[in-house]
Amino acid sequence: ASSRRMPPRRRRFGSSATTSLFPAAARSIERDLAAPRLTPRRPPPPRTSQERILKRIHELYEKGLNPGSDGSVGLLSIAADPLLQLKIYKPRKKVNVMLIGNHSAGKSSFINWYIGESVQTTGVAIETRGFTFVTSGRKRDTLKGDATFAFYDHINGLSKFKGISENVFTEISTSKDRNFSCVDLVDSPGLVDGEMEYPFDVTESIVFLADHVDLILCFFDPIGQALCKRTMRTIERLNEHHAEKLAYYMSKADQVEKEHDRQRVLIQITQNLAGRIKNSHAFKLPTIYLPRDDLAVPIPNALEEVCDDIDKAIRLTVQKNLTTMRDDCDAIVAEIANARELNGRRRRDNASATAKGWALMVFGWTVLASLFYVAVLEACATKPVTTALRTHALPALAAQPVFRDLVEGLLPDGGRRWFGVEHGGAMVMGVLAVTFLIIQFVKSRVWKLSPTMTKRDAKRLAGYETYVKEVKAVREELYKEYFKQIHDNA
Repeated sequence: ASSRRMPPRRRRFGSSATTSLFPAAARSIERDLAAPRLTPRRPPPPRTSQERILKRIHELYEKGLNPGSDGSVGLLSIAADPLLQLKIYKPRKKVNVMLIGNHSAGKSSFINWYIGESVQTTGVAIETRGFTFVTSGRKRDTLKGDATFAFYDHINGLSKFKGISENVFTEISTSKDRNFSCVDLVDSPGLVDGEMEYPFDVTESIVFLADHVDLILCFFDPIGQALCKRTMRTIERLNEHHAEKLAYYMSKADQVEKEHDRQRVLIQITQNLAGRIKNSHAFKLPTIYLPRDDLAVPIPNALEEVCDDIDKAIRLTVQKNLTTMRDDCDAIVAEIANARELNGRRRRDNASATAKGWALMVFGWTVLASLFYVAVLEACATKPVTTALRTHALPALAAQPVFRDLVEGLLPDGGRRWFGVEHGGAMVMGVLAVTFLIIQFVKSRVWKLSPTMTKRDAKRLAGYETYVKEVKAVREELYKEYFKQIHDNA
């Protein structure tokens, strides 16, 4: 027997002693070690200027040149001013990418790989029965139903589909991998045939969302489900109005290791798509799969092409948003010019209407005075009034010849007035009364003034015009930043 002591053996996780002492911790560690690892995250590309540009454009529409400061107003508020009443829409600050495909085509797995975080459940079972919007944010969170519609107000019309409100979710991730900060990914339900019933009209819902996304990735599973009728019918519907947004991929290509089997699947998918797509001259169907190190035979993997398609959509969205901002600024400036021209025309029309109104008013007063005079003559021609004036008024005015002559002029002189026409005075009074009413009616129609700008309004418009010109200058700077980013990445 040797007196030397043997060194203690190192215990591994899962040994009976460790398990007995910390059973829950041991099981948790073993699960972590056995869990499949996601592909290591690649560093985010040097394209943060795209995110800054999209965010800055969004701020210019909502908050203006100096967000948070007094006097800063966005393009939306300027366009909505009662003086302009111009309808414009703010560009979205993120690119929207929707993934569609048959059940178990790898849509959720791709999203998890792209953002480097497991936010979507994956598996052979039908895991995704609704729509899930995956977006980046400062805090990990999940939104459901109405909260999603409030978060994405531009898709509020999706709620019109019966049964969909309970099947719409939003997953907010803090990931900064790739260009995820510029992208909102939309995971759609897996499409299957047979007796599978969805709680809402899945095809029409996808077609509706296609109006609000910039890119649609179509994934085809090579193991049997790629040719399902529902998938083909949905793609045919999307090709009616959104053919330029569609990109096609055969996913999970690593599950078909033999080259001739993959080619056969590709030919079958292509043949089924041939009569359903519009841009067949530019059609391509690359094979993709999530990276793995245990492949016996190398298989072509165009996974980076998917990322390139997303990056291209981001670049096109930046260009489109910059163009939209220029057009909206030009529209606001043009509307300001139109408002000034309309104001000048209204002022001239108001001046003309005022002149006509005054003329009609003077004419009406003259007719009214004539009516009053005829009424006095007719009253003085009555026997009681004539007797009273001759008996009492004329003697009393003997010392005032002017007033006496005036009263005598009102009395009948014994001849017949109104050219001998019986009741002529009443007829003249009727004509004058009708004439007065007509004049009043015409005056009410002619003397109508249109609202015009006050000096304060004109000053506000001048401020808007200067402000919009400054926004256009900022747009030029954003374009320069965008071109510089392209040059630096070339």
